[in-house]
Amino acid sequence: MKYLIGLGHELKDISLKGIEACKESDLVFLESYTSLSNFKIEELEKLIGKKINILNRSDVEEKKPFTENSALLIYGDPLSATTHKDIISDKTEIIHAPSIFTSIAETGLELYKFGKTLSVTFWSKNYKPESFFDYIEQNQSINAHTLMLLDLDPINNNFLSIKDALEQIISISKKRNFFINENTKFLLCARIGMKDSIIKYSSYNEIKDFDFGKAPFCIVLPGKLSFIEEELLKKY
Repeated sequence: MKYLIGLGHELKDISLKGIEACKESDLVFLESYTSLSNFKIEELEKLIGKKINILNRSDVEEKKPFTENSALLIYGDPLSATTHKDIISDKTEIIHAPSIFTSIAETGLELYKFGKTLSVTFWSKNYKPESFFDYIEQNQSINAHTLMLLDLDPINNNFLSIKDALEQIISISKKRNFFINENTKFLLCARIGMKDSIIKYSSYNEIKDFDFGKAPFCIVLPGKLSFIEEELLKKY
């Protein structure tokens, strides 16, 4: 049996089932590129009682170094990132854990009212993709909330900040004559699901000098809010 095991957000989010699967496996791997944690690998090794082999994207997607009795640990839920669906077979057991797609409900927004999720990627001088903004427009057209995951490169310690992501979104909005501007309110989130999480319901002008601390980050542009959602957002 091969296992895909979710680690959730923090050290103790891994399930008892996940720990047992690690103990039963000959080899345990950890993919290191779709997210990051607030704990050390040594702490996780002590918890599961096994040595952990770190894999980068090419290891997982090209080399696929899995035996029939191995486990791959994945931050959040094992199927939240589409890259992991390619390594599922009929001998793979999936062990789920908390992820951004459930933890975002901590903001007070109703999960069933979210539309398409998108990623806001790094911009460079000669590379400024804006196709993600199509999803914002589509979600707004049906009054749905939009979850935006901010790009990250943990291996090179590079993380797209909330401020930079908002600047991209506002820039595209002005170009397309959309309604988003420096005073538009977003839910701005850092380290959702962790003990030191930060959630603010603010505009770019209100947070441009605020330090959100370490990644991971995400942004939510609310759609049409219910009365209950409006009340819950007041605390942020």
